[in-house]
Amino acid sequence: MDTEGEYIPSYLAGLSAHDKPAWERLKESIEEFGSRSGLFNEIRIRRFEERLFQVQVRKHDKGLKGPWRNIVDVGYGISQALPIIVDLLREDMPPISLLQQPEVHLHPTAQAALGSLFSSIAGERIASNARGVSRRSKRQFIVETHSDYIIDRVRMDVRDKKTSLKPEDVSILFFERTGLDVTIHSLRIDEQGNVLNAPPGYRQFFLDELDRSIGF
Repeated sequence: MDTEGEYIPSYLAGLSAHDKPAWERLKESIEEFGSRSGLFNEIRIRRFEERLFQVQVRKHDKGLKGPWRNIVDVGYGISQALPIIVDLLREDMPPISLLQQPEVHLHPTAQAALGSLFSSIAGERIASNARGVSRRSKRQFIVETHSDYIIDRVRMDVRDKKTSLKPEDVSILFFERTGLDVTIHSLRIDEQGNVLNAPPGYRQFFLDELDRSIGF
């Protein structure tokens, strides 16, 4: 499996052609994320010939539906995000996923929606067994990110109990440059989504910029 997601269009086309039920389930989940993130509302595979197809998306606005557009023509963010979203939502993915800066080329709303998607999948409970006991999902995500929007959304989803994800399920490693060295801080969150044991430099730049912006 390539790590850049170049196989995803072919995977989607094959799924839509050979496994309609699985395609419909995945399509529904992709469209739910697309709507929440503001990237698109519908996705489809349009076939021109046996081996020629396009992955197309379209947006809705105030009850109106826009034209279908080839995914390569609607902005780099969507084409970059789709492989990540598909791999997160696929039913046959391995238990641990490693992601490097999944927020690249995404606007803040989409970055926050991505954080909610991580929380939702990691917090899922597997269907109850014969005794009525549900098991926690085995999906784990190791995400290298510079996005405060992703981290903040995970924190708030834990606080607001949007999923069954618990504070102990979330670990934040903050890399802080000190001179020529790098110190790694292991941070946790509490039931209210507060970051615990954060060093003084954690997010200090943003606080300083906010103070300067409002004139404190």
